[in-house]
Amino acid sequence: MYAKTILRLAASVLLLACACTPKDVEVGPYTVSVIDKNVWHIQDCNSANPAGETFDADGKLTHFNNCSDIYLLVGEKEALVIDLSNNVTWADNAAESLRQIVAERAQGRPVTVTFTHNHGDHTGMLPAFVDDPDIRFALPQIDFMRLAERFPEAQRRFYQDGEVFDLGGMKVEAIDVPGHTAGSVVFALLGRDILFTGDAVGSGHGVWIFDEDGFYNYVSAVPYLIEWIEDPANGVNPERLRIYGGHYWQKDWLNLPKGTELGMQYLRDMKLLLDEMESGTAASEPSNLGRPGLDTYFRHGNSIVTWSSEQLEKYRANYPETFVCRDADVVFRQIDEHTWEGNGHQVYNESIYVVEGNDRALVIDAGTNVPHLDQMVARLTDKPVMMVLTHGHGDHVGGIGCFPEVWIHALDSAMITGGRNPYKGQVHCLSDGEVIDLGGRQIEVLHTPGHTSGSITFFDKERHYGFSGDAFGSTNLLLFGATLRGLIQTCTRTAEYMQKNGITKLYPGHYHGNNFETLQRVLDEKKMSQEVLSGKRKGTPDSASGLNRSITDYGVTIRYNDPQALQ
Repeated sequence: MYAKTILRLAASVLLLACACTPKDVEVGPYTVSVIDKNVWHIQDCNSANPAGETFDADGKLTHFNNCSDIYLLVGEKEALVIDLSNNVTWADNAAESLRQIVAERAQGRPVTVTFTHNHGDHTGMLPAFVDDPDIRFALPQIDFMRLAERFPEAQRRFYQDGEVFDLGGMKVEAIDVPGHTAGSVVFALLGRDILFTGDAVGSGHGVWIFDEDGFYNYVSAVPYLIEWIEDPANGVNPERLRIYGGHYWQKDWLNLPKGTELGMQYLRDMKLLLDEMESGTAASEPSNLGRPGLDTYFRHGNSIVTWSSEQLEKYRANYPETFVCRDADVVFRQIDEHTWEGNGHQVYNESIYVVEGNDRALVIDAGTNVPHLDQMVARLTDKPVMMVLTHGHGDHVGGIGCFPEVWIHALDSAMITGGRNPYKGQVHCLSDGEVIDLGGRQIEVLHTPGHTSGSITFFDKERHYGFSGDAFGSTNLLLFGATLRGLIQTCTRTAEYMQKNGITKLYPGHYHGNNFETLQRVLDEKKMSQEVLSGKRKGTPDSASGLNRSITDYGVTIRYNDPQALQ
């Protein structure tokens, strides 16, 4: 009896060891492996058609399978499928095999399918599931809203950044990481230190960027992902992080120990690489891919961005100031030795300016959502900081919460002290003509109503420039706070000030690198307003931001309400 018990125990241990040891299993054209408890990796490859590239002795490519990855996570209550690989046409039983793989492991649990992005090599096997009424589809909104008709209405739903899939004893959070596509998503398996990234950060051959908008998104998305990982509230151990991309076979390109996954160092390298690309110092080489717009590999460590060297230079030319630093919410560039310009990423490059004197520094505006603005400013100046606002709109006050005091014109103060999220610090009011002494540098305040009743512009007469917020529109003036007659008065007074003091340009509230407000711009807005009031110019119907008329000329649009603005 004792001997039989020992044999049974030994057999149990052996079975347990087999069950817990990752082992590749081929099912039709797919190879399935275990990467964690109740987490499977499914690749569209098998021994007859292996993943990746094969070369002969002369270096000639003899075989290629751009194998794409599916991940299956099974909780106590539900199962989640992430991505649906290439459309496998090289095997007759692909759809049947994939349904079998999922069904055997889900064991009757409800199955939801989601995607990292909308490219065909990650949605290819949708036909295997789209006609199954028991399958649900959870779709990242940005990439899939326009593709809604591909999914049965009763089975689909859309979600945004921060969505948590509770599978029962297993939770997965969706994190937006745009760049490769506008809506690329990374999925974090909470409590397991695992990310499923699709093509959002690349799998080894680099993340492919297709245009300037993609790069602009990506330079903030990667720091955002890193901040999410390093936030203790999310329970991730960065040094144990494992990254499973959308084309796992591409890891062969990287200098990684055998059996090691991409990890935190890869993301840190990626952030440094983006900084180097922005500053023009990134190492690069021809990609030889033969694809327009993807001609260059930019490298730092194991991280690669695949893009166009010509497009990168065009992007950099749009921002002539020298790149200094960035986090997930804002990127700062240097205007001159003691002046910096920052761009947020949420509302048309909403701008923040840091102006340093000998004794203290001025921060002008605070972006849309910059919760650590004080920390970013501290990287630029060690002087005490005074937080001032050109006006009270949300895309200019989003970072004031980390400052104990703020200065604003009295007519806009209610914008920050009221509402659903009022500012808790001390509010001071700035007056027309007031001079702010920073020590060896003086900044003068001019009341410039129009966009709002309390809009103000800050002038540095010695350096012959100023900071105008949205007072003159950044090429698109929304006239909320004055009539056209009031705008004429503002333009007249501002033009006189600029002429008297030799002011050559105003840095606007949404700076794009070359859209300064100039004396001519101010005079043009005055002329356009006069022509509307005289009847010489007629506004056209418009619905932007609740305003009903607009006029466009000289590279600027003025939007206003008729008849209120004509009084």
